Amino acid sequence: MEEPRVTSYDNVAYPSFPINYTHPDRLATVATLFGMKPVPVEKCRVLELGCSDGANLLAMAVGLPHSEFVGVDFAGTAIARGRALAAEVGLKNLTLRHLDLLEMAQDYGRFDYIIVHGLYTWVPQPVREQILSICKGSLAPHGIAYVSYNTLPGCYSRLMIREIMLFHNRDFSEPQQQMQQGMTLLKLLANSMEEPEIYTKTLCDEVERMSKRAKEALYHDELAEVFEPIYFRQFMDDARRHDLQFLGEADFFEMLPRGLKPKAKEVLDKISDDIVLSGQYLDFMRGRCFRKTLLCHPDVPLNRVQKPDCVKSYSVSSATKPDSIAPSFEAGAHESFQSGAGAKLTTADPLARALFWYLIERGAERIPFERLVTEVESRAKQSFGFVPKSDRDVRSDLAEFIWMSYSAGLLDLHVHVPPFVVHVSERPLASPLARVEARHGDVVSTLHHRSLKLGDSIQRGLIMLLDGTRDRSALRRDLKELFESGSLALLDENIKPVTDMNAVTKRIDDELDEVLNQIARTALLMG
Repeated sequence: MEEPRVTSYDNVAYPSFPINYTHPDRLATVATLFGMKPVPVEKCRVLELGCSDGANLLAMAVGLPHSEFVGVDFAGTAIARGRALAAEVGLKNLTLRHLDLLEMAQDYGRFDYIIVHGLYTWVPQPVREQILSICKGSLAPHGIAYVSYNTLPGCYSRLMIREIMLFHNRDFSEPQQQMQQGMTLLKLLANSMEEPEIYTKTLCDEVERMSKRAKEALYHDELAEVFEPIYFRQFMDDARRHDLQFLGEADFFEMLPRGLKPKAKEVLDKISDDIVLSGQYLDFMRGRCFRKTLLCHPDVPLNRVQKPDCVKSYSVSSATKPDSIAPSFEAGAHESFQSGAGAKLTTADPLARALFWYLIERGAERIPFERLVTEVESRAKQSFGFVPKSDRDVRSDLAEFIWMSYSAGLLDLHVHVPPFVVHVSERPLASPLARVEARHGDVVSTLHHRSLKLGDSIQRGLIMLLDGTRDRSALRRDLKELFESGSLALLDENIKPVTDMNAVTKRIDDELDEVLNQIARTALLMG
């Protein structure tokens, strides 16, 4: 009997979590903007190739109970972990399969969304060909395939770093040694020159980037057996050979020439009829190192002419951060808002300020456009001194501003509203996945498809208990029992366990309501 094949991912587990820009909502939103009519997110079939332990699909399956999810991965230990977690959560709409992609049928069924994240760059060419063949053979007629990959020219610095670390690690065989030695060497090199040069700055930037990631990611990314970034045009040449057309990017704003000087925009305008060619030159200008490309069948008609009015069909959310902790109600005050990707807007417009502060306060909530207009206009008048002229069309103005902000990466549009609630009920119910994850650690998956690191053991314990059967009195009682039994420990300011149960009880009594409200604001509660 053939022994099961062991991969590097069996020996060193890769960090796995929900990836928000792979969610069908994101893919369907971009597709509808370009005129497609994808299958509704609420009832679709999703396939993920290289799913690891299925953390990405698990979070989707909880939020989309009437959809079906299939994940495939070559690492048997990862699939086993995912199956165990899915069984503990009680999911019936998720299947995880231990399978070599090269042994998969190219026609593996019909899927409305196919996800290939963090795989394409790290497999040899025959596997890349198979990935695209599966995308072609298994994609439904109006389906969308998502493929992420590292790109050139931006990744040349990462290739250089990789070669340096591989040389240094030539005599180290243990993964832990390789991870530690690789980072130790890079830190030494980054700080080796008395007068920093361009090369030194590149090293410093890479050290900073890698320091923010788990060391296991370094092992499987930069130190992997295969790491082959490619140019966008090369990827699209391969996709076209498999009869797939370019739809767009999962981050819509990445397709646009934001931040370019007029001359650069002029060059791109001259070749705008060829979206792949213009996209390649945009990569040259930006030094892009990563793409999240969406593909569809070639007979799907697309309309790339966008109008601001289109936002009226979507819900809106924002994860931007304000520069100040509270809004300024002073007339003409300038306020700034920044996205996680670095886009920044500074404005004195009362309508714009009211919009951003409203969305920030709503947190993860997705607000339908019509409701947004009513709420924002009212707030702008009451708090920000907004006095519209009689002939002003506030609805259209707001639509245009939302479109501009979405195109800059400051807002998100959605075709789907997840099943979370933002108010704490008498007997609150948390996501079943989050409840299980809280039992195992301090990182949980939210219902708007993100990871959340829990603040302390009170928050963690509460999430474990939020099964919809307990009111606040029962929550206080059972939470105290968790601490008394030793299942949880409360830490003091010196990161030492609090042993005085009276002090623990007081903290629980003082903080329970506020912690419940925090949990509601982070998209963990279900109706």
